[in-house]
Amino acid sequence: MPAKEQRTLGPGPALAMLLLGDIPPGLFVLDALAKEADVEVLQTGTIHCGRYLILFGGEVGPVERAWRRALDTAGPQVVDEVLLPHAEARLLPAIRAGAIRWPAPGDTLGVLQAATPPVLVRAVDSALKGTLVDLVELRVGDGLGGKAIASLWGETHDMVAATDLARGSFEKAGARDASTAVIPRADPAIREALGSASRFFREFRG
Repeated sequence: MPAKEQRTLGPGPALAMLLLGDIPPGLFVLDALAKEADVEVLQTGTIHCGRYLILFGGEVGPVERAWRRALDTAGPQVVDEVLLPHAEARLLPAIRAGAIRWPAPGDTLGVLQAATPPVLVRAVDSALKGTLVDLVELRVGDGLGGKAIASLWGETHDMVAATDLARGSFEKAGARDASTAVIPRADPAIREALGSASRFFREFRG
């Protein structure tokens, strides 16, 4: 297997995400950070409102260097950003695969939404590290008008704690238009609705 493919399977403990206000500077920043340090560019592309989203990871030192270079290069084009030196292990598979998971016991759904993907990723990281809930779905910008949403599942007391941690993360980041909900004893319709992803249409229609 080529070395590049091996690294993609395990990029390292650190993750960083940057949201740029326009696409041309987004590509310019991507070039700069990739040249700065040995990091794995995990996913990039356009999202709603003509913005450009970059996700990269690797060992802590190189990711921090690339992140600093990206911020210096982007200047006022940075809409939002997050650096997680030791990202929670469930974040990356959820972002990349968009997989729906129901591995945890419990009957309570927690939902987090934020205006931008990086601030949501930071909040989900905090919630997962601090409580015994599991990540069902994490959507960043696709068909959401540039917003991001996460679904969590677990016991009610754990979910209340998880959403408290998420709200604290939102407040610390100065996030606007962020919201949370806890749904105890979720009706089977909730599980059915999320079982094939939270999109209204099963294929994105614009």
